Amino acid sequence: MALMSELADNVRAFLEQTHLAVIATSNRDGSPHQTALWYAVAAGADGDVILMNTGTASKKVRNLKRKAWASVCVSALDPARHVTIEGQVELDEAHVMEDLTTLASRYAGAEAGPGIAANIAKVPHVSVRLRVEKVRTFGKI
Repeated sequence: MALMSELADNVRAFLEQTHLAVIATSNRDGSPHQTALWYAVAAGADGDVILMNTGTASKKVRNLKRKAWASVCVSALDPARHVTIEGQVELDEAHVMEDLTTLASRYAGAEAGPGIAANIAKVPHVSVRLRVEKVRTFGKI
């Protein structure tokens, strides 16, 4: 559970499969707030990041503006296994369309991705980059 900036090859291979990420942020009262999001592994200034995107008016964005830390859990069912990543979060409004296109293309295919991204972006969005600091795994990853 050491601080990390680069993902191990086996963890990267698992994360590059198509799963959903459940992001956990902290509500004002300290209770957890969790939601599922599309994600991708991306390069950050200090190493690997988990790239996500969400509406600017969401509760998770309000939580992250107050406390820029989150945990993401990516799981698979057969066989049961998961990867949990914790780290500092950066909110980025400068690359929203590029990031939405990356995510939509990853989940819906290269042909449909740009159109889906444009449709999603009709509502203001922000990119969320979680810096890989702690990684935990369960099962054969």
